[in-house]
Amino acid sequence: MIDPLSIGVSIEYIAEEDRKSKNPTVWIIGSLDSFTQSKLISTLVDISVEDGKPKLEKLAQDNHPDFVIVKYGLKGFKNFGDVVFKSEKVTLFGQELEEVSKDVLKVIPLSVIHELANVIWRGNKVSEELEKN
Repeated sequence: MIDPLSIGVSIEYIAEEDRKSKNPTVWIIGSLDSFTQSKLISTLVDISVEDGKPKLEKLAQDNHPDFVIVKYGLKGFKNFGDVVFKSEKVTLFGQELEEVSKDVLKVIPLSVIHELANVIWRGNKVSEELEKN
């Protein structure tokens, strides 16, 4: 059986490199619904059709997939130094979403951005073992 995405539900997540820390940063992440995921994909690449087949032209400028995913999937954090979580409501593809500020995104280590993007994109399907951490 396929499980539905947990829309509107947030989970707490600790990054791999921080799991053994006595005082880890806890990332609060939410999932992206299928509609939003498909629209985000369309903004990330430029595609043309050649001989009836799609052809990737290039990655769209300033839209690295991991940053775009985290921008809309990160809902907050605990214990991230003195960084204050900031986001704003934006209308994207006709729906209102929270978008994390660039000031916050730029101070998150790239390895953590990548890891959070993977968890968010999977729809927050995190193993029971990770949920305990």
